[in-house]
Amino acid sequence: MYCLEPKDYGKIHNVLEESFKTPTFAFAIANHIIQGSIYINDIVNPSSGFLRTHSGIYHVFGKANDSMFNKAFHSYFMENIYGKEQRFTVFTPSTEWESFFDGTFKPYVQKMRRSKYKFVSSTFDSKYNLPNSYHLKTFNPNILRKSDNFNESYILEYWETESNFNKNGLGVCIMDGENIVAECVSIFHSGKTAEIDIITNPNYRGQGLGTIVGQEFIKQCLDKNVLPAWDCDINNESSKVLANKLGFFNEENYALYVLK
Repeated sequence: MYCLEPKDYGKIHNVLEESFKTPTFAFAIANHIIQGSIYINDIVNPSSGFLRTHSGIYHVFGKANDSMFNKAFHSYFMENIYGKEQRFTVFTPSTEWESFFDGTFKPYVQKMRRSKYKFVSSTFDSKYNLPNSYHLKTFNPNILRKSDNFNESYILEYWETESNFNKNGLGVCIMDGENIVAECVSIFHSGKTAEIDIITNPNYRGQGLGTIVGQEFIKQCLDKNVLPAWDCDINNESSKVLANKLGFFNEENYALYVLK
């Protein structure tokens, strides 16, 4: 197993692009937008590997049948993660990788199912009517500091620094006076794709504000030639309904693993 130098991250682009299920954060690391580490099975022509964010979010990619690499990955887990780190969240792109984790990692992790959606631009309706008492704002440092949800701890976990989010991230919100009542940010941004995270204040739900803030976020993505992305827990029915309203369909399911 080899740890790639940042200057060589381009070597894994083709492998990552082979699967629609490759998460946005994987491309964000490969494109040097967020920091992370990448490990591969072959330094010249990698066909298997895994990468991780600084906060312990992992993605395995490529072929799942390289036994030597898989043994090395298990050793890495036992030596560097198990009993030492609080987070080990692994996104898998195939049933072959699922089989590997179901067997080798069964004593240490629990399995979850998630859904990833494709954005169908022809179904996206950009028109909305925002009630007069509310106003839309694009995220800036001042707005960011007012957010109860996408606050400093959130930004540090997914973006490492506030300045990195302000430079490379994207966010919009609906405000009632000085209060944020619905907000949508890119939990990850690869440079070409922005993964959506939406929250509406419980006191303001039922007014369609989540849909509106999502529409505005997607409009800003499309204006920047960025593809919006949607991903959620397979049992999150309200998220699935909102996804369809915003133009996301053709879901594909995959397995996610977290430490027990």
